[in-house]
Amino acid sequence: MTTKQWGYERADCRGSFALSLFLDDMERLIEHYTGQAAAQPEAVIFQAQAAANKLVQAYERNARNTTAFTKQSIEIKSVVDAEGALLLVPIFSTGLKQKLVELLKRSNETKVH
Repeated sequence: MTTKQWGYERADCRGSFALSLFLDDMERLIEHYTGQAAAQPEAVIFQAQAAANKLVQAYERNARNTTAFTKQSIEIKSVVDAEGALLLVPIFSTGLKQKLVELLKRSNETKVH
């Protein structure tokens, strides 16, 4: 079985594309830990927070042609949905959120052929 490559490991991890890769990796991280959260929520939230910290640091070190990850952070919070399931939610620091919103705006302006 092959382990899926993290976005920050890719040669094309640069500029705005690094933000897209980051979002994919963040989703992967949240899904992984959410699947474990019901058994030991506090321990899993702690582990997810540590993994999110490492992910941001990896992008800060490896993403090229962007400062989107410089001195940024993510806080992992837990919420209970309407069905009573525990969900993990990433809260992005202001600078990182701003870069993600800029990316979203640019993608909304792109014409589809």
